[in-house]
Amino acid sequence: MNLIENEEQLKKKKMAKIIMIFIIVLIVLLLIISGFLAVQIGNIQNSKLKLVVDKQSKTVPENMFIIENGTVYINIKEFAEMVGYHTYNGDFKTKYSEDTTNCYISSGTDLTTSEEVASYALNSATMYKQVQAISTSGTVNKDTTYDYEYFDLDEPVQLMRNHGEALFTTIEGMEIGTNCIIDYNTSNNTITVNTLNNIVSTYAAAFPNAAVNIDGDKVLFNNKKALRQGLVVIESENNQYGVVNAEGKEIIGTKYASIEYKEGSSEFTVTTAEGKMGILSADGKTKIEPNYTEIKQISKDLNYYLVNNNDKYGVINQNGNPVIFLEYDQIGIDEEDFISNDIENPYILFDSCIPVMQNGKWGVFNIEGQLVIPLDYTTMGCTNKVNKDIVSNNVVIIPQYEAFVMGNADDKYSIISSTGEIYVPAVLDSVYSVTTSGEDEYSMTFTIQQEQNGKMVDVTQTYDVDQYFTEHNIVPQPQQPQLNTNTIAEQNNQNNQAGQNVQTTTQEGTATTQQPSTDPNAGQTQQQQTEQTQPQQTQVQQPAM
Repeated sequence: MNLIENEEQLKKKKMAKIIMIFIIVLIVLLLIISGFLAVQIGNIQNSKLKLVVDKQSKTVPENMFIIENGTVYINIKEFAEMVGYHTYNGDFKTKYSEDTTNCYISSGTDLTTSEEVASYALNSATMYKQVQAISTSGTVNKDTTYDYEYFDLDEPVQLMRNHGEALFTTIEGMEIGTNCIIDYNTSNNTITVNTLNNIVSTYAAAFPNAAVNIDGDKVLFNNKKALRQGLVVIESENNQYGVVNAEGKEIIGTKYASIEYKEGSSEFTVTTAEGKMGILSADGKTKIEPNYTEIKQISKDLNYYLVNNNDKYGVINQNGNPVIFLEYDQIGIDEEDFISNDIENPYILFDSCIPVMQNGKWGVFNIEGQLVIPLDYTTMGCTNKVNKDIVSNNVVIIPQYEAFVMGNADDKYSIISSTGEIYVPAVLDSVYSVTTSGEDEYSMTFTIQQEQNGKMVDVTQTYDVDQYFTEHNIVPQPQQPQLNTNTIAEQNNQNNQAGQNVQTTTQEGTATTQQPSTDPNAGQTQQQQTEQTQPQQTQVQQPAM
């Protein structure tokens, strides 16, 4: 009996041991599975894009981000609206357009209270911004205007057809447009956004004397943007201004009546107590001594500055040496009069020509400071509407030929090349363009006399500029290549158009054009050249029909 009981007990112990082993194995397996699932869940969580804005986690909108090959592309409108901007279709310069291949964004509640506007265009690797002065009433002060600032982007603006036909740009393009700091951490797949308002709050708390959170006109929006570069404009007790870096180290001494940061050139414009202005670099080095009542950079590539003293304007280089002497009443054109010409820099046209006006007469210098078109013209560009039956655009340049439209005292217009060659003499009544399918077509009108019913009467003729130039062997100038991209995967460069040397022919009944002559004043000063320059003598004949 005892033997049987012992065997049963042994069997029970053995079974209990087996069960225990099974339970232990099961627990181990469950631990392994749990660990595996935890890793997988972690991987899934890490692979899921996360968004943090001003230290607050946000739900990632479905169509806001595209990440491809480590590059983040951002939906311009959706992101701008998320950080408090308003968005619009079209180009800001024309405003009243619903063209979805362009868009612009504005800070503030609307355009009337916006401190800055940024504009983007499909396929363009250039965007522009304009700061708008805000009055004490909180609205845009139209009496104070800032120049447009242009920025080169690392990639052109893209149209994402699978994301609501929306325009996308890179982190760089979005940072410039919204003045945010944006970071993408690949290890945890997180996009972190620090808005300008949050940046201002952070620096204002760290630097009680920071001139970024004071009510009234003393705070300049441009100086808030300097904070993105870790540069803080500070104000002393006696209302003088300087600049320190994020660690509090002095960059520019606190001794200026005013300081304004210029984002496009990463420089500071400083004004002394005597009202004289100069330029200091972001590291505090003097670029242009404060000797002028007005100064602004007009070319980042050339390091050229427009300067003014006693209401006379000139151009100097980064060393303070004159390129064009301070003798002129105006330098540069009013681009608002010639919107369709899409002029990026009203001071330097075709990257080579600087228009000037003195005593009511216009001329053109090249960027070496040589006068290429004498100051013989009363108007720069044509705003004369001869044909009232068509919707036409004012014209100051004909881009594909690098040509200017210049008017004289008799209200007759010439077309002159950027090197001073007269393509069409002063016989034209108007030069204008008509926009068709997004392309500008240029025309010119002139008056001829015809016999009608035994009398000679004036008859207005219209001629297509391209056709006329083709007939006279005037060829378009080589254009810079433009990227043509519709999606990220479809990035193709357009080929440069083959350039040819400009040639002109003289035919019976046509306008006679002259080749540029050798400059007999080579080596003389600009002032001597100006004094000795005489208008070219051109045989004025009607363009042949």
